[in-house]
Amino acid sequence: MYTISLTILFSLVFSFASSSQSLKVAKIIVDKSNKQPLEYVNIYNEKDNSVSNTDGLFIFVSDKKEINFNLLGYIPIETTFERIEKQDTIFMQPKIFELKDVVVTNVDPFIKKALDKWAGNLISNYTSNFFLRNVLRSDSTIVKLQDIYGKKNKNYAQKENTKIEILNMRKISLFEKKNRVDFSFPDFNEFFSPPFFIIDKCTFKDEDYKDADYRKILFESKEKDSWGQIVKGYFIINRNDYAIIEYYITMCDNPEAVPYKKILLSGTLHRTIKYNRLIHFTKSVALNKYYLSNSKLDLEVEVLADKRIEKTFYYNLAMYYFVTNEPTNEIIKSNFAVDKDIFKVKFPFSEKFWNNQNQLPLTNELQDFLKKVSENRDKKKEYEIIGNF
Repeated sequence: MYTISLTILFSLVFSFASSSQSLKVAKIIVDKSNKQPLEYVNIYNEKDNSVSNTDGLFIFVSDKKEINFNLLGYIPIETTFERIEKQDTIFMQPKIFELKDVVVTNVDPFIKKALDKWAGNLISNYTSNFFLRNVLRSDSTIVKLQDIYGKKNKNYAQKENTKIEILNMRKISLFEKKNRVDFSFPDFNEFFSPPFFIIDKCTFKDEDYKDADYRKILFESKEKDSWGQIVKGYFIINRNDYAIIEYYITMCDNPEAVPYKKILLSGTLHRTIKYNRLIHFTKSVALNKYYLSNSKLDLEVEVLADKRIEKTFYYNLAMYYFVTNEPTNEIIKSNFAVDKDIFKVKFPFSEKFWNNQNQLPLTNELQDFLKKVSENRDKKKEYEIIGNF
């Protein structure tokens, strides 16, 4: 077995009802004008958080009666569980704003001010509950699944500023031994430290955004990197406090130019042909500062055929991270090294936990994958299976 190890520089909804008095709601959120589902809607109150997935679906559990909806470019909704109980669908009204063409302006001072204020706009020390789902596919077929529920403490005053406490986990992998090329996941340090541009080496474009309270700025590197790629992306920045609300970066604009690397020992050639990262920050109701609330990574690797690999294939890794509560000052009990491959987490499977929570349903695709694992458990000569359930 040989391993591709990639160093990464910087939907689904989860919350767990721990009290029988908790209120729960599951709905679909759509754009009122075109009825299209809305992703990344922040659903929250002073205690709990959730977010809508790609289908506009959200599930929200809280012991507070208030429930609020917020999405950039839309009029916020402040309501209660009782008021929306009989609604199948939540409609969000777009803000009225005339979009214009992209224009080139001197946005460097604005970007510089936002970056200068970034540290001051973030909560310096906090703990949040989170859900992380990791899915690895080989030629569109799932080969690894990992769901983690835990706590993260972030303390920017410390050199080692991230601590993780795993509370529950389920994971499983299924590989055919004849073509086994493993894929190592990033560690938590890598996942929480996305790649970032150098302001002097980028050009910027100011794009009119659908919400007048925010400014969208596109960036692009002036020169190609060592992989022969132009790095591109955008920021969405609050005009009032200069807080960065959303950050997107793509690092492979010309995949064919990316050089191949050799896997140690085997010499098998591989290269990263897609790296897309979306990061969103939310303002704490209580603290009036921002924290990382959700993040998405989409990465693809090409593995060339050779003497031991029958045909060229592609790995795709999708990682989804969501915070499920307002930040707290809770002290956590770190139980997993943040510089270790995330898939190497060892934690017992709690059937009771996963069966009793219904906020994190397995998709049909994931159910089919688990069925395939079950059907091939006894075929130890053909398959290698690793998991905790």
